[in-house]
Amino acid sequence: MNEHDEGQLLSAYLDGELSADENARVKVHLDGCPGCRVDLEGLRHAKHLLAAAPRRAMPPELIADLNERLEAPTLADRLFAWRRSPRVMVPAGAFAALALAAASWFVWQSREPDQFVPLEPLLAAHSRYEAESLVPQGSLVASSYASNLTAFYADGQDQDSAE
Repeated sequence: MNEHDEGQLLSAYLDGELSADENARVKVHLDGCPGCRVDLEGLRHAKHLLAAAPRRAMPPELIADLNERLEAPTLADRLFAWRRSPRVMVPAGAFAALALAAASWFVWQSREPDQFVPLEPLLAAHSRYEAESLVPQGSLVASSYASNLTAFYADGQDQDSAE
């Protein structure tokens, strides 16, 4: 037995609830510890006083009321009574499994890389559209537009080099 941590052991020793090994350890400790012997005698005296106390029978109305309250369903029993019924739980579980599978499938589908639009070509197309909107519409013939631009810049460079 450890040094004086036997409060519960003394009560169990007094009630005869210890194993043979524990019982022997408590006896050895009690032989060498006067403080624990005093505690044991105090427990023994309290036990005798409680056993000698007068006992009164409970009134029959109180017994009937207690039995009625113990047997009556509680609020939690009434609220969750549906949980004990397999008629409800099996379809509910199947629905939950189906919902989980559908959510997993949607998450998996949303991660495919082909749904993303590359940003660079989109910005280049926007810039080209913006530049073309500034040019007069009569000059936007596909083949002549490039040649008109080339001629315009060529004329401008020739004039700059002549000066």
